[in-house]
Amino acid sequence: MFESAVILGVALAGGCLPLLVAWTDRLLHSALALSTGIFLGAVFLHLLPALASLEFEEHGAMPSAHSGAHLTIWFFVLVGVVSVYLIEALVFHSHDHDDLRRHRAVGYAALVGLSIHALTAGMAFSAAAREESLALPLFLSIVAHKGFESFSLTSVFLLAAFRRRSIVTLILLFALVTPAGILLGRALIAHLNPHTIAVLTALAAGTFLYVCLCELLPEVFHHREDSLAKIGLMGAGVGLMMALHGAGA
Repeated sequence: MFESAVILGVALAGGCLPLLVAWTDRLLHSALALSTGIFLGAVFLHLLPALASLEFEEHGAMPSAHSGAHLTIWFFVLVGVVSVYLIEALVFHSHDHDDLRRHRAVGYAALVGLSIHALTAGMAFSAAAREESLALPLFLSIVAHKGFESFSLTSVFLLAAFRRRSIVTLILLFALVTPAGILLGRALIAHLNPHTIAVLTALAAGTFLYVCLCELLPEVFHHREDSLAKIGLMGAGVGLMMALHGAGA
């Protein structure tokens, strides 16, 4: 319970921090550049390497490029990418040049991707908690990521002109996902296997790949002003994820 309370508190603090600032459109796009860097760092330095690690753990050796299991895991990355596009295009109609609607679709897509990642992290923590040597490093990793992820989500929600009450509600729900994953993991501990976690991680990675490369990056540079500053902020976001990775988080 202590771990869940800490994770919840950090997520709420990170998500509420951007709400304390009076944002102009220019500042908001700068904050989005930092958030995009964090998302890019998360997918390329954490999610995809974690997926490869889970695949290795599942098979006990690196599978060949032509093995069915190998293709199945990476197929779900593709499913994540295509699914987000179809949801945005067919459900939210986000490609009809309506910027606000497109921003909201991106916000929901980012929320779904982060939530899947947060759920699997909670379930993985439950599995690792049986080994004291694994429990603390994984807990610290989750805590380190939570604040940045919530901050980034709120930045996207603000860009999409979500009402503040809605943002707080969504951030609260997101903050509860990892504690829920911990409880779910404890209930299903006997049924968890590396393949299930790998599939969920693959879906999250595919979601992030699409959101980062096809939506957030174009939006950051939609306006040409402050381009160098935005590049620097993106680099800072990636650097934060690199620092967490270097620290073993």
